[in-house]
Amino acid sequence: MSVLALLDWDHLPHEFCRSDQKFRVSLLAGQDCDRALEILVQLSKAPDILIVDEDFFGSPEAAADACTQIRRFQPHIHIIAIESEMWEGESVLASFGLCHEILPAKCGQRAILGKLETLN
Repeated sequence: MSVLALLDWDHLPHEFCRSDQKFRVSLLAGQDCDRALEILVQLSKAPDILIVDEDFFGSPEAAADACTQIRRFQPHIHIIAIESEMWEGESVLASFGLCHEILPAKCGQRAILGKLETLN
């Protein structure tokens, strides 16, 4: 199972890179959000799971626009959203039905890893 994370992390946490896992996680850094979206849309094989921090694209609304575009090109991708730190407790992606799962803002890598393990 392949996973693409759109998070504002400088590196993948060690927990995401263990060889005994049944999934492979890749990270697109947040400093060039437009380029990250372009890369995702152009992939010949979409990842099985996309993790999107609602703040990755600058705002939850921009993340919703990006996920709408992603859905057009990769309709079967499973999206896990991480709530916005701007509006903690409220998810724009969930409100618009653009994600399958939601995690709280600042959930941490262990919560993300736990969610991936349950989906595997």
